[in-house]
Amino acid sequence: RFGSIAQQCFGISFVVGILAVTMAAIDASLSFPRLPPLPPVWAARAAYIHWWLCAFMTGVGMLKATGFLRHDLSRLVGIFELLGGFVFLPRWRVVALNMGKNGPDTSLKVGCLLILVGLGLIVSTKKRKSPVCWSQVLLTQELLRAQFGISAPVWGVLALMAGVAAGTLLQTTEHAKLL
Repeated sequence: RFGSIAQQCFGISFVVGILAVTMAAIDASLSFPRLPPLPPVWAARAAYIHWWLCAFMTGVGMLKATGFLRHDLSRLVGIFELLGGFVFLPRWRVVALNMGKNGPDTSLKVGCLLILVGLGLIVSTKKRKSPVCWSQVLLTQELLRAQFGISAPVWGVLALMAGVAAGTLLQTTEHAKLL
């Protein structure tokens, strides 16, 4: 009982997940693959956003990469979303340990930035008005801000702009239809 109260109040986790790397107390709020705390609390919003992005970007990325959910550049977008949402964002032990001393944080940042590059590719197409796309941009930016501070979303904006630039460039070539 004390462990659950301490976890809710202070973000302290007394259970180490088998697949997740042990995290510092500052980002212990990201409980993936364990479920976020229930009942939902505002202070744990990053955990809920993290879970949502891992699940949503993996699922949608897989569908796009395999040719479902077709639109301009969808296969390429799917690869970025799948890599970001399934490989890096969850901070798997095998991935994080190969990313240096700050492996879990680096993995989370790389996952967010890959997702934002993929979303930037979408923004460069005629699907730029999609509220689903923009909501995922905002959620990814909020996860960056919540975990790494107020200046972290600057990197997210740069990744989004890189995706827009790459998508615009790819659409001017004749190979864009293949992607």
